Amino acid sequence: MSVSIAGLVGAALGGYLGWLDWKILKGVLQAVEEKNRRAGGDGGLVARYGALLRGLVFVIPIIGFPVIGYLAGSQLAG
Repeated sequence: MSVSIAGLVGAALGGYLGWLDWKILKGVLQAVEEKNRRAGGDGGLVARYGALLRGLVFVIPIIGFPVIGYLAGSQLAG
């Protein structure tokens, strides 16, 4: 099995985009939790399932985007 250079470039770009997406989604989750706490609540679903949500928000972009980038790069290059 050979590794495609174009696929590796796509995976690198996908990794970078996944990292950006993770940072954005992490900030959104923190903002929603803070907004719920300021409104007098307990933090809502984000506070209750915080560890699970943070795990999903980390794993899906950080692993998924490079895989999609590799597949797209290797398919486009032939």
